[in-house]
Amino acid sequence: MTNRLARTLSAVLLTLVAGLLGLAALSFGAGQLAVVVTEGVSMQPVYHEGDLVVIAKAQSYSKGDIAAYKLTNGYDVALHRIIGGDPQHFVLQGDNNASVDPTQPGAADLVGRAVLHIPQAGTWLRILTSPPVLGTIAFALVAGGGTAATTRKLRRKRRSTVSRHISDRPATRHSAAGLSAGSLPPSLRIPAAVVGLLGIMGAALGAAAWAGPLDVPSSAEIKSGTSMTFAYTADVGRTAAYDDTTATSPDPIFRKLANRVDVSFAYKGDPGTVAVTAELTSPSGWHSTVPLSGPESFTGNTYEGTVTLDLNALEDKAEAAAAVTGVSAAPVSIALTPRVTTESGAEFKPNLPLTLTPLQLSLVGGEQALTVTDSATSQQTVLAPRTIGFNGWNITAATARVVSALLLFAVIVAGAVLLALARRTAPLDEAAGIRRRYSSLLVRVHPMTAPQGRPVIDVTGFATLAKLAERYGLLVLHWNRSGVETFIVQDESTTYRYRTGGGRSPAVDPAPAGDETFFADAANPERSA
Repeated sequence: MTNRLARTLSAVLLTLVAGLLGLAALSFGAGQLAVVVTEGVSMQPVYHEGDLVVIAKAQSYSKGDIAAYKLTNGYDVALHRIIGGDPQHFVLQGDNNASVDPTQPGAADLVGRAVLHIPQAGTWLRILTSPPVLGTIAFALVAGGGTAATTRKLRRKRRSTVSRHISDRPATRHSAAGLSAGSLPPSLRIPAAVVGLLGIMGAALGAAAWAGPLDVPSSAEIKSGTSMTFAYTADVGRTAAYDDTTATSPDPIFRKLANRVDVSFAYKGDPGTVAVTAELTSPSGWHSTVPLSGPESFTGNTYEGTVTLDLNALEDKAEAAAAVTGVSAAPVSIALTPRVTTESGAEFKPNLPLTLTPLQLSLVGGEQALTVTDSATSQQTVLAPRTIGFNGWNITAATARVVSALLLFAVIVAGAVLLALARRTAPLDEAAGIRRRYSSLLVRVHPMTAPQGRPVIDVTGFATLAKLAERYGLLVLHWNRSGVETFIVQDESTTYRYRTGGGRSPAVDPAPAGDETFFADAANPERSA
């Protein structure tokens, strides 16, 4: 594989990794993507405990979509299937649940719909983003960098103590041998540096994400979600006054056609007890309370009931009071009130305002009076997601854990690819491989004369020569003559030599003319090592 191809592949790899990571980080930060690790059995057999589901914000949602919405605490989410409703109020239900969800979120309230499902990936994500694993990765990165730095310092110290029998050509100095940046081909050094930087960023982000809990206490203004919806009907028969035989709210009920009205109410809120009364008042100030039902206990978060208003009886009660006071009772105002007392002692007393005259019963306030919502708010201490911020950019700790895991995973993959490229682009020539790997030990010189009386010992491999140089704090001198690379290490009394390709004969390295004697086989007594 050529260097150009290696550079192209590494550039494409880094572009894809950086693009995917950048897109994922921006999407997570902007709330367009979210990751849900499933718990419970409500969506079996589609999802099981520990599955990972990626949620994406959508422009529209339809029946059959699996969508996520925040629960009443504002932070946890439910992941269920849309089975009905409309964009203002979707009806959702877990595939393994017997009843529908009590919450009916609108399209704007949905976190998103499921776009990717990876079975059991949530379990592995928890393991990969756990403190022991992230700590091990961070330690490996720091230890690797520290080892390389220490090796470079030691070699610089050794080079400062050795004698320099070299030519005027400067030697090229790189980092330590092995898989360090200096030993990589030039085309892979920048990609390797980028991968290393991503690894440091992932480790730092993971450390910050795991340095504290996912949620922290926070003071928040909580708005009550309690509500009551009213409706009334009356059987009026077939007449020209109505299009149907039943009159419904918010239309008036003409008493010539009906004097009994059924009023239904639907409560949503905390469980407790409910009792329904009708409070009658007249313009003179007279008032009276008529019990209609209850009290009745209920345990769920919803309750539905129906009471009947006998208009003649209510009018008779008001007229009886008018006969005593001498003041006309008409018109009579009726406030139908289902009084809910929750288990915590809180009270919710919505009322349906009606006006009763000898001719009709009418609704006061129009159709909007049929729905009453508790608008009370209270300051409460809640758990809010902990955020990690830098230079105005903030993400939650949960998102940071996911992003750090993705970064570290991408670093591992990219590192493996770079390692494979480095091995495939390694030179076939032995001398070039030695120069690349041991560049920090080598000094290129002109061919040297063998000192008289100094023994020359041929070693069997360059690694042995490198060990000798490192042991005695010496440099390896080398030159090329007649196509053969010669490497030597000289201590006070002995010269150690290695030649590439196993060349040891005068035919390969002929002695020069004149009185110069180079390190040829027959020039001096030798021993083999």
